[in-house]
Amino acid sequence: MDNCIENNKRICWKRKRPNPFFQESLERLYEDAKNTKSRLEPMLKEALDSLSKYPLPLKSGAECFILKGFNKKLCVFLDKCLEHQNGNNNMEQAPISESYATELSGAQTSSNENTHTDLKSSSSAKDRNSGNSIDQTDGSKNVHSVCSPSKSNTNSQQSVTSLKQTKSKTYKPAHRSGGYAILVALLENMQENPCKVALSKDELIKKAQKHCEESFIRPKPESFYTAWSNMSRLITKGLVIKSKKKKTEYALTELGVSIATKLLQESANIPTMNEIIFHSDSFTPSLSNTTELDKQSSGSQTSGTFSNSDIPTAVIQMPAGSFDIVLLIDKNETSGTSKKNDPTVAQFNKYPDMAHEYRSLKVGDFTWIARHKVNKEQELVLPFIVERKRMDDLGHSIKDGRFHEQKFRLRKCGLKNVIYMVENYGSNSHCGLPIQSLMQSLANTRIQDGFKVHMTDNLSHSARFLAMMTKRLILEYKNQDLRGCNSEPTDEQLMTFDYFNKTSSKSKPLSVSETFIKMLLQIKGVSVEKALAVTNVYKTPVALLKAFEDCTDKKNGEMLLANIKYGSTKRNIGPCISKTLYHLFSIQ
Repeated sequence: MDNCIENNKRICWKRKRPNPFFQESLERLYEDAKNTKSRLEPMLKEALDSLSKYPLPLKSGAECFILKGFNKKLCVFLDKCLEHQNGNNNMEQAPISESYATELSGAQTSSNENTHTDLKSSSSAKDRNSGNSIDQTDGSKNVHSVCSPSKSNTNSQQSVTSLKQTKSKTYKPAHRSGGYAILVALLENMQENPCKVALSKDELIKKAQKHCEESFIRPKPESFYTAWSNMSRLITKGLVIKSKKKKTEYALTELGVSIATKLLQESANIPTMNEIIFHSDSFTPSLSNTTELDKQSSGSQTSGTFSNSDIPTAVIQMPAGSFDIVLLIDKNETSGTSKKNDPTVAQFNKYPDMAHEYRSLKVGDFTWIARHKVNKEQELVLPFIVERKRMDDLGHSIKDGRFHEQKFRLRKCGLKNVIYMVENYGSNSHCGLPIQSLMQSLANTRIQDGFKVHMTDNLSHSARFLAMMTKRLILEYKNQDLRGCNSEPTDEQLMTFDYFNKTSSKSKPLSVSETFIKMLLQIKGVSVEKALAVTNVYKTPVALLKAFEDCTDKKNGEMLLANIKYGSTKRNIGPCISKTLYHLFSIQ
């Protein structure tokens, strides 16, 4: 572009129509789309406007891709127009990138195999596919109709129709999605019961849940959709037929049977998590995948003093190989084992090779026992316990005080390895507390309480983690002899499950010192470590009252507890809490 300066004014010139051929072709194409009220009209209008504003000449349709409104198929179509205009073989070769050249060659090869459809059929195909896409068709007639102004309006309409033609793809659900589970469950039922190929909703959900990672009953966090929501798409795609007699039933169509068979064949070589964990010889859960099974100091994990005079203390011996490792799941973690299609029960049913039972646990949500293979009544609790929290439940438990009370009971339960398993709840935006506060509380749980904190994304991942822990414990105790009795666990022996449940009960009789600790924990700013430090010096409230009475003046009474050391860091309790306790327990 030449510039000159005349009379202190800059004069510049530019081409009035830098790309007349492409612009005229698009104008004719846009007019045809406008007359036929095609859905491509807005896209062609946008492409025409951006081309008319572009000041530089373009040598090929591929170069138009940088402009707004042009997609790959429209660029290929313009290239075919240009090729037809230049006599097919005399088209000037413009510099095109390798990616564009590949797309053009592929599109031109496939274009000779496509057929023409009418405007209505192309519009319906357009409705079934997302986005305004343009396909290439055989170019000799349609390209000529766009490039030649002398052609009739009928041929122009055919060019718009050919641009809208798309290829319909067969719907294929993703592996272990809701649609996949429904198709596979119906196919399995058809193979098992040829006389009854249709299933009701409840029957279908019961069979399909084991094939799906999502729940058919409980929607995802921050969503109203379940795995059952895929049924409407399967019916629309013609894979499932819905019949209404006395009750609604669902069955596979011929196309559905074909797709379900292919899905089963493709998934035959894909092992399930149960097979990977419990049947793979090369699989050994690493410490990073589960949790460290290290031994902690007995001083920080000793249990409280319980009255066990009514419990016999017979010693139980279990040689290596004479017991099974069983995962115990608290009944409160489910909606009741008798309820159909409970999400928690459904997740653990995916691991048929993992021995697990549902019981009432007085503390924690999951633990493991070693049960004798012959004498089933002999059960020893392994030193591992898991407390499960969802992010929203964690926030509520912190606000109502359950968080610290549960951690205190976990520390006093007598099991050395406490795992605090936390599940994410969607985007964690509705947890009752800021996410920073929740993460800080978990950091305190890890550092101050000595618990192992494990984060999971959802219930499915939590069940997988527990299955891997079960496998890890099986390998850990495979060659060990176990010994236990109805007493507090030590490094040499375990405690029985009956003793564990009785001593962990909330309703058990508490000693005066334990009641005093619970009283102190209700005071703001008093942690478990501080309460234990106070009760180590003053065992009962009476002892503390007497100590305050012996103080000579008010100032000495307020500072009586300030220098008491607490926790592993041996820090002072401080004057603030000491003053609070003085005014609470002092009679002055």
